[in-house]
Amino acid sequence: MNRLSRAGIAVVLLAGVLWAGGVAEAGNLLPTVTVCVDPSSGVVSRVASSSKCVGSAQSWSASQSAPLLCWNASSLDPQVGTRKVSIAPSSGCAAPLRPVPIGSAQLLCAGGKSGVLRWPMTKSCKSGNLPTWIRSAATPTTVATTTPTTTPTTAVVVPSVALSATSIQGDTFPKVVTVTANVAGTIYFAEGDFVVRTVSDITSAPSHRWAKGTVTSANTPTSIPIDVDAVTNGYYRVFVVNSQGVLSAPATNIVTISVTRASTVVALTCATGGVCALGETGPGGGKVYYVHASGTFACGATLSQNCKYLEVAPNTWSGGAADSTKLWAIPTYQSSDIESITNNSSAYNNALGIGLGYKNSKAIVDQGNGTTTAAGAARAYGGGSQSDWYLPTTAELNLLCQWARNVTQSVTSRCAGGTLNTGTGASGGFSPDYYWSSSENSASSAWFQAFADGNQWFGFHKYGEFYVRPVRAF
Repeated sequence: MNRLSRAGIAVVLLAGVLWAGGVAEAGNLLPTVTVCVDPSSGVVSRVASSSKCVGSAQSWSASQSAPLLCWNASSLDPQVGTRKVSIAPSSGCAAPLRPVPIGSAQLLCAGGKSGVLRWPMTKSCKSGNLPTWIRSAATPTTVATTTPTTTPTTAVVVPSVALSATSIQGDTFPKVVTVTANVAGTIYFAEGDFVVRTVSDITSAPSHRWAKGTVTSANTPTSIPIDVDAVTNGYYRVFVVNSQGVLSAPATNIVTISVTRASTVVALTCATGGVCALGETGPGGGKVYYVHASGTFACGATLSQNCKYLEVAPNTWSGGAADSTKLWAIPTYQSSDIESITNNSSAYNNALGIGLGYKNSKAIVDQGNGTTTAAGAARAYGGGSQSDWYLPTTAELNLLCQWARNVTQSVTSRCAGGTLNTGTGASGGFSPDYYWSSSENSASSAWFQAFADGNQWFGFHKYGEFYVRPVRAF
């Protein structure tokens, strides 16, 4: 066979391989894969819907390739939980990061619980993980007979914004907020605690609850004027959206506006979404018993929201003249551990325990504990038409005890001293007895606190009947 014949066969074989590869790709690629991008690390997680995202969301498909992706090669052991896939930084994939091959369908594995995408060392996904086929940074569809070339790729920068905690009052001049964003784009200020997942969530809110400005240069401090006569008093979360419409996570710090308002703008009260002070009536009809000193804390059923206040229900919440007593768990589960709640050998008086009670309470109820139990009764309470009441953690219960006894609040210090029911707005009839928390000590015991002296205990099992007082974060 001469060289020309061999060359002709090689061309036919190459064309066959390319055609077969195209068919395989078309069969593997999903119609659409929705992913969330972590705003700090760029790590990518597969989700069922963009509404599940805390950071920005992207959709990838056969016609919409993923951006340049990296995977973490710090460990090549398939049993080690590294190899996470992330959006490539602007500098590209530097060690220990390696690029996901571009131009063709690639198999990634989504964690069964977390959804985090990982690079499979074994070319397959372990049981419980979801095979996810994607195409990263697509190359041209025509194949040249010479050395192939790839189209340049542009790394995606996850937008973020930062600022110092800012207070604008009547005597503040100029009335501006200085922000620094890592991208050029639009800055949005969103008042209160309404849910923000997309730009439309902000712009569909009443006009007096949001404002915006423009950042023209990335990584450059920019002063944005605020028309205080057009917005209400309150605390404002700060976001940036880039030119592709990707919304950042809220900045760590917030803007507080407190000025004499124009007559056409109605100032909001604490109960209607305005700024709250200790002891004021909150949106749920209870009393605000904790105000976060700076910024916000994580809250909500999945800790994906940001809150600034804790509110406690009145002592008539259960329909009687005083707090009711409940079991911590029904008999079936009084010796059963709840895996999603960390067991604490000592009282978890830690800032990370603030806002955690909703997640704990949901886990207790999901185990099968109904309204005859402390968490079930707290979750069923609907004061102020709010559905996010819950049983507090040890940290949240300890702050409640300090407020009720009118002593300085400190999440890391056990409640002690003072006199019960003397705090600002705390005439709500707490019993000088034990109150349940949603924090576990072990499979058969949970934490509670004595409001008579502030001591925290776990000596009684989950079958003990102690007092219950629902709280909520907002």
